[in-house]
Amino acid sequence: MKRVSRSQLDACADEYDAAVAQDPALDPFCSASPWLLAYHDAFAATRPLWLAHEGCDWVLLAEQHYEGVGPILEPLESLWGFGSPLVGEGAANLLAKALLARPVPILLLGLPADRARLAPLVDALAGRWAARPLEPTTRFVALLAGGLEGWFARRSRSFRRNLRSSLRRVRRAGISFRRVERPELADLSALYRRVLEVEARSWKSATGNGAAQEPMRSFYAALWSRLVARGQLRLLLAERDGEAVGYLHGARVGDHFRGLQFSFDDRERALGLGNALQLEMLRWLCEEGAHSYDLGTHSSYKRRWAEEGLTTHGLFLQPL
Repeated sequence: MKRVSRSQLDACADEYDAAVAQDPALDPFCSASPWLLAYHDAFAATRPLWLAHEGCDWVLLAEQHYEGVGPILEPLESLWGFGSPLVGEGAANLLAKALLARPVPILLLGLPADRARLAPLVDALAGRWAARPLEPTTRFVALLAGGLEGWFARRSRSFRRNLRSSLRRVRRAGISFRRVERPELADLSALYRRVLEVEARSWKSATGNGAAQEPMRSFYAALWSRLVARGQLRLLLAERDGEAVGYLHGARVGDHFRGLQFSFDDRERALGLGNALQLEMLRWLCEEGAHSYDLGTHSSYKRRWAEEGLTTHGLFLQPL
């Protein structure tokens, strides 16, 4: 495994992403370079990057120093742990060779559930390293088979009734929805400002947790640029009299949609605007022919919208 510059990693990003797309065991969006590099640049841009590559097998890690621990190797995105630093069935063997040559603690996240894929790594380090499994991470995914009516049929009667009531209240309030699909790079700054204006009036911002706060603001700005360049950004705006009062954005990757952020003006809370935004995004995705909508990790409301989807695992390895 060799140290690479940020520009070197950019140069091979397309090849890396092609390998991610060929590995069905991984999170298809969060293991790819737009998510990983946007996170690295916004949250921890000074970390040295380490890369091993052989055919379709890749190992992509960053070196970080932690007080009381020293240097460890970690995924480029280490906050939520969605993306895997090991891509391809032979990646575990590549990493084993690298760690035997340079023993250092390592954090692995976003790993496939298939333990056989990690066997070359675990077997090579047995007796020389301590391995601590971490809590798995499960995404909640709305399956869109049968279109919107098929999705509705899999929800409870009371949930369907409440959704339709929310949508009626929103429409009576004079709010309409605008789809922004594959915007031009020249329009990106103005669109992002509109989203941040909504975010500033949301309950998230009032608690100091909104996406308008750094480093989240820079993270999504960088991610949007990468998604627009690939034609993957989808943005839904809720508007009234020319003013944005809500938004939902995410990334379309093949037949899969990954939701990123949604929020609304807290003054509109009683309308159920959040529910209406989600429903309108589902309608859009079904019209586009998408097969699934990943809403991210567990929170109480997501069980009503989606089923349990991809589960990935984590592992902390430390030399003895």
